[in-house]
Amino acid sequence: MKRTFRSLTGWLTVSLMALLLWTNASYRVSAQSGEFKPNVNQEVSSTYTIAQMNEEATVLYRRVLENNMEEVRASVTRIGNSLAHVSFEGQTSVEGIHALSETVVEVKEATAKFKGDRHLLQQVSAKLRLATDSLANPAKPLWLQYYKIVKNDLDALSLAVNQNNSAAILTNRFSVLEEHYETIRPAAIIRLEPYQIAQMDAWLSHLKGLTHAKQSDRSQLRSMTEHGEELVNQLFGREKDESAFVPYVQGPDRRAAGLIISSVIVATLSYAGYRKYRAEQQDIFTYRR
Repeated sequence: MKRTFRSLTGWLTVSLMALLLWTNASYRVSAQSGEFKPNVNQEVSSTYTIAQMNEEATVLYRRVLENNMEEVRASVTRIGNSLAHVSFEGQTSVEGIHALSETVVEVKEATAKFKGDRHLLQQVSAKLRLATDSLANPAKPLWLQYYKIVKNDLDALSLAVNQNNSAAILTNRFSVLEEHYETIRPAAIIRLEPYQIAQMDAWLSHLKGLTHAKQSDRSQLRSMTEHGEELVNQLFGREKDESAFVPYVQGPDRRAAGLIISSVIVATLSYAGYRKYRAEQQDIFTYRR
């Protein structure tokens, strides 16, 4: 009886050890084949930040300029995978998240057909770079530096209209303006109200129809380019008629600087008035003597 019990116990022990060894081997095979995803990787992915995404987009844009397509594809993949793990709460609107996702898709598509259109890949990678920067640096986003570029594009189009240039020149001028606007559009959507983008989109669409028409209406074109100046200023947060005197202090300290300057002016005028008063009193006393 004891021998039978010992045999049964030994058999169970061997079976248990064999089961443990088989489970461990299966775990290793699954992990190597990619079927098993450890929780550690999931935790790392869930902590992906907007700053990291912006850094990755910066690297991607640099690799595009260097024509390093292997690194470009790797960066695109990492950015695409990180979208589901980044928290956008309080950072932008639903439209902003959608614009960013669309831009990532555009970069993927341009990367796939890179040999066909290198210029397109540079454009969409710049678009993604500006979009992620708009999220990471809401106070001073890079896309605002495009103000002079877009303004010059609009001025060139307006000049072509006023000089009655050919339809081909008008189309070319508009295409340059449109490309630059499309480059900053996702970044602008991330920061601005939807109605501001809708106004720009509607204006640009109408302007495109006028510039591409066989018989363009020059008077309407002039009216639309003039209206465009106001919209562009609003898009970049610029006033139409800015003062020629630019404050030497920018940001939240401008009000304090204004108070300081006003105080200095008042003090100077008060001192000058006091000096004048003393001079008059001295004249009176001298006259009395």
